[in-house]
Amino acid sequence: MTYPLLIPRGECSWNTGMEHVEERRTAKHTRVTQLQYYAYRLSQRNGFSILHNSGKLFQQYIVDAYVKTEGSRLHFLRQNQKDLRIELYRGLLDALECRAHNENICTGKLIILPSSFQERPRHMQQNYQYAMAMVRKFGKPNLFLTFTCNPSWSEILNSMEGVQRPENRPDIIVRVFNMKLKELLEDICKHGIFGTVLAYIYVIEFQKRGLPHAHILLTLDSERKICTKDDIDKFVSAELPDLCTDLRLYQIVTKCMVHGPCGTININSPCMRDGQCCKSFPKQFKDDTEENVNRYPIYRRRATEPVQVGKYSIDNRWVVPYNPWLLKTFNAHINVEVCASVKRVKYLYKYVYKGHDAASVKIQKEGALDHDEILSFVEGRYVSAPEAMWRLNEFNLSHKSHTVVRLAMHLPQQQPIVYQDGQEAQAIERDVLRKTTLTSWFELNKNDPSAHNISYSDIPQYYVLDKSTTNWKKRQRGRQNVIGRLPVVRILRYSFPESL
Repeated sequence: MTYPLLIPRGECSWNTGMEHVEERRTAKHTRVTQLQYYAYRLSQRNGFSILHNSGKLFQQYIVDAYVKTEGSRLHFLRQNQKDLRIELYRGLLDALECRAHNENICTGKLIILPSSFQERPRHMQQNYQYAMAMVRKFGKPNLFLTFTCNPSWSEILNSMEGVQRPENRPDIIVRVFNMKLKELLEDICKHGIFGTVLAYIYVIEFQKRGLPHAHILLTLDSERKICTKDDIDKFVSAELPDLCTDLRLYQIVTKCMVHGPCGTININSPCMRDGQCCKSFPKQFKDDTEENVNRYPIYRRRATEPVQVGKYSIDNRWVVPYNPWLLKTFNAHINVEVCASVKRVKYLYKYVYKGHDAASVKIQKEGALDHDEILSFVEGRYVSAPEAMWRLNEFNLSHKSHTVVRLAMHLPQQQPIVYQDGQEAQAIERDVLRKTTLTSWFELNKNDPSAHNISYSDIPQYYVLDKSTTNWKKRQRGRQNVIGRLPVVRILRYSFPESL
């Protein structure tokens, strides 16, 4: 009874038996998935649509549609927990049993949410490891960009019908932002506005008010590294532009690139923590840019007369670093930071792959210790309408410039085995002859002399793993955008001979 105005005749929604029309039906795909149905239902078509003109109710419908779709996937994972096991998950169960023993309680349910489920800690940790493999190959990133959607873009406003407002059309917002993001990456990577880009990654996040933004890390060619003060000043500015010489840039900077104000000027600003700005604004005036070892540079912020922006008087101390060309091209908040001198490179990538905000409190049943990752994921989550629409459209939530191949690393006869409960013996018998990427690499070196000078971590760049035979085969065409990743190897004393 939530949507009687949207569905006045009570038409049927998606069901498990819904089939594709004949021209779209294939032998493998005969039925419409829940995700496909809602993506179709939410698409705008010619003519009036009560759904797209229902304001906040439209936002609620989008969130409900996505929650139902995701709930079905989570239900499948929960119901199939006992069907598949992997030997390495035993380590998690051992840890739970140890904790239960120490607290004198019994072990309860063990529900795992696998890394294949996007935006879960396991998935984000896996992406972080992939990014670190790119750092090993190309070095530290040079630029850190944050690109935020602008609801006042002409493409969004021109798509509004009648009295519609952008906040009530998340379907248009996410589509326009996705296209703008692709255009931004094309300007950076193909047109080389910062120079030749060796590698990049980006991650999409959503503000609590719903607007999407992208965190982008760029690694530049060694000839175009941004190292000196002149290089920094060439690409990044942290000052108000001259009103007379560049009116348009001045308008964009004062609208999109001014922080706060906060501090004593506005103690209720969201960035205030214990009476201080968490972003360290206002900055200090500086006549020249200073290179800051192991930290972000101290950008040039010359002392100028304050200007009136809204009800506040601001100067260069409040300006967020930006690139003038990008700002005038995209008319949005685009924070550009030079991060080549940042020593804590792992922190940058962990910040990018931190995942969504979550908070949950659980009262544990006395006498039992449960570990339910699906429940923790659902109960501690916030989903806005734009995020739901983004996911229903299956847009990328993260992307990297290179394909990273995960390589196995294990001791003899200690590779992980996937099996069904009650079929352990059959799994062992089946996997005795199964090769891993590591054992196949050993065989490759026996049979192919051209592989002798290629390290294990670099082998995916020159060879591809044939999944049917689990053998490495030489690539017919060179692939420069493939990297191998070795897992973290913990050294165990019993792994080495006692003589060592």
